[in-house]
Amino acid sequence: MLQKQAEIAKILNKYGYEPPNKPEELVKAVKLLVRKKGEPIIKELINIHPEKQLILEATGHNTDESNFCGCHSAYSGETKELLDKLSELSVDDLSKLYDDIKKQSKDNPQDKPLMAQVETVWDEIKRRKKQTQKIQENQENGLWLKIAIGVLAGIIIGKALS
Repeated sequence: MLQKQAEIAKILNKYGYEPPNKPEELVKAVKLLVRKKGEPIIKELINIHPEKQLILEATGHNTDESNFCGCHSAYSGETKELLDKLSELSVDDLSKLYDDIKKQSKDNPQDKPLMAQVETVWDEIKRRKKQTQKIQENQENGLWLKIAIGVLAGIIIGKALS
């Protein structure tokens, strides 16, 4: 799929994510998007996959039918509820939750769903921090723009009065 990075980037953009430049980061972003949105993303990925026909045949689908991915949304139930809850939490609350479930996962390393929750919460924390950083950068740039406009307006007014 790495030969189709532009198409993958379009999918990420479509769902409000900024596609990373590094292939490893792109893979992580796609995994996060699949984890959050589930079957619709899987369908889109299969549509652009170079081995689409092979995948369809391997899953028992000979045509491009609407339910071709053969998935039964794994993103319902606990994981979907967790994702819904995460969207409502602040970064501090997410960090506390991450610490709690990380401790639980260390106590029970065989619990795969718990390990998935740890990863999901960590991905959400990273995404939020990156989003917050971009907002702060934009606010900072806006402040410098306002200062520059104020200085320029002062110079123009000063020249006009003299």
